[in-house]
Amino acid sequence: MPASLARYPASAPLDHLADALDADGALIVEGFLAPERLAALNADFDRIVAGLAPGVRHPTMAAMEEFYGATTVRFDGLPAKSAAFVEVMQSPVLTGLADRYLLPHCLDYLFNTGQFIEIRPGETAQRLHRDEDAWRFGPLVAEGPRAQLEVEAMVALSDFTAANGATQVVPGSHLWPADREPEPAEILQAEMPAGSALVYLGSTIHGGGANRTMADARRGMFVGYVVGWLRTEENMFLTVPLDRVRGFPKRVQELLGYKAHRAIGVVDVGDPGAVLDR
Repeated sequence: MPASLARYPASAPLDHLADALDADGALIVEGFLAPERLAALNADFDRIVAGLAPGVRHPTMAAMEEFYGATTVRFDGLPAKSAAFVEVMQSPVLTGLADRYLLPHCLDYLFNTGQFIEIRPGETAQRLHRDEDAWRFGPLVAEGPRAQLEVEAMVALSDFTAANGATQVVPGSHLWPADREPEPAEILQAEMPAGSALVYLGSTIHGGGANRTMADARRGMFVGYVVGWLRTEENMFLTVPLDRVRGFPKRVQELLGYKAHRAIGVVDVGDPGAVLDR
């Protein structure tokens, strides 16, 4: 196991980023957000955070309350809440890696979810998990090399430190058997300055860290893509109003689900994008 995660600038060749993902299942991309985009995102989200209390507002099951955290503020629907986020969705780093890892297993991929996640002081460490476990009910993981289902990023909107809850990640776990648990020495934390991103595969074990500080909230933003034949974690058709979608670039519309995957996701047995012209 490496002693630290690989770090590359956002301008690094995509092949170098992919080599690190192949080896470790995760890496840090420094300068992922330009300073002006980081400021715009924080300004957009500040207005929303001010009116929200920590914790899950409408949990789907009791276990999710603990998983999402009692002193963590979360919300989704980010494409409808921030024009700067729509730009992030089109990041050449993320879409380039999604092209590489997901297109071999689908005709096109979808935007899986975008979440704002602010881990506040006193929050405990999240249960370590693989994000692909959201689809564990199907025979998706067979013996041998895995077909990757997701490419994701946790983007730092504030500095991530070991004390304030920097994401825990287990390098190499994307190559492990599904039932192997990490030893404490195999768990690293993705410490990184604001504007950086932890990029990882859906098969990599990770989880939010504990915030042991007195007053330092760890603010991040989760962005992910999934193969186009799976149901996305976030219901984009409800979190992003149709009138907003009509003003987005065509590629963003497709990523939000307004494109069929053969016969999956059709409307009137045809192209769902047609509803945008009504």
